[in-house]
Amino acid sequence: RTAWLEVVLDEGRNRQIRRLLGAFDVEVLRMIRVAFGRLQLGDLAKGKARHLTAEEVAMLAGE
Repeated sequence: RTAWLEVVLDEGRNRQIRRLLGAFDVEVLRMIRVAFGRLQLGDLAKGKARHLTAEEVAMLAGE
């Protein structure tokens, strides 16, 4: 049986999620990063990059 979970980390690594769920005997089959900080990745392919929008640059400059 499989299920989708949404997990939000403020800091850390994906290994933390795997260890945490492993403590409950839950095997992680796949992990998908949907954001990096406050930047949403959208449909950006794995291993690819894109230019930031002016709004994203302004948002990051204001942090």
